[in-house]
Amino acid sequence: MRRGVVIVASGLLLLAAAGCGSNNGNSSGNTTTEASGGGGGQKTIAGVAANDHGSKAVEDNGKTEVELDDFYFEPTVLTGKAGEQVTLELKNEGQTEHSFTIASQGIDQVIQPGDEAEVTVKIPKSGAVSFYCKFHKSSGMAGALAVTGQTSSGSGGMDTGTTTDTGGGGYGY
Repeated sequence: MRRGVVIVASGLLLLAAAGCGSNNGNSSGNTTTEASGGGGGQKTIAGVAANDHGSKAVEDNGKTEVELDDFYFEPTVLTGKAGEQVTLELKNEGQTEHSFTIASQGIDQVIQPGDEAEVTVKIPKSGAVSFYCKFHKSSGMAGALAVTGQTSSGSGGMDTGTTTDTGGGGYGY
């Protein structure tokens, strides 16, 4: 009798755990696609899997704000003129420590939750260059600096194809 209760309880626990997965309101269980305006899903950007939260052109004069959250950058892709120097205002709105890292430019800025920092980056001469959080890159916390008007057919390896929600909320869980 006791063994039967344990088996039933285990089965119910398993069903409850399976029900905890997110499908972002898609009751049919199918994957969803979203426009590049962002808000979820993953796509490959500059050769790196990234949680997509949209694109934005950098400001011509002044600073461009980038939100770091758990576990994405918003916007995910920043576009600008080839070779342009840009100041980014980084705001960690997440609950955990994040970094803004561009290895090829020697940038590795760590930002605590609730803190802000500024970095100066350079839009590549062509294509795209990836940035990422060194703590959460494997969870899709990545993005790119890209040249305005260049598509995936350019030499930068930037895939701007369809965004697909993997069913895990887009945060690599």
